[in-house]
Parts: sequence; C-alpha cells; structure tokens
Amino acid sequence: MEKYTQNQLRSIAEECQEFEHIINAMGYGYSLLNVSAEDFSRRCTDCTNWLGGSCTIFQNEISQWK
Repeated sequence: MEKYTQNQLRSIAEECQEFEHIINAMGYGYSLLNVSAEDFSRRCTDCTNWLGGSCTIFQNEISQWK
C-alpha cells in the first residue's frame, strides 16, 4: 500500500461530494459518543468509498499530487 500524507487524505476528502463517514454510514450518526469535535476531520480513509485506496475519486485526485 502506498503511503499518503494526512494532508493529502484531508484535502481530497474536504472537496469530495461523495464523502460519507463510516460512522454515519453505520447508523450511529455524529455525536459526542463517537466523534470528538476537537480532532474530527474528514479523511479519505474514514470514508465508505475508500476501499483500501481504490476509490475512483481518490485515485483521480491523488494523481494530480504527483
């Protein structure tokens, strides 16, 4: 697996229209019980579409970083 920086993972997720956090997808919703507002940030690795980095949107965007 390639190593991606936190900056890359955050930047791509922040702009992604298809981003769905895995916590929200599990039906728990966002709450103080499972997400800390202090350190919450969207990252591709927390998205249901991530699939080990094979997300088409991620792959298209990360290719622009190289």
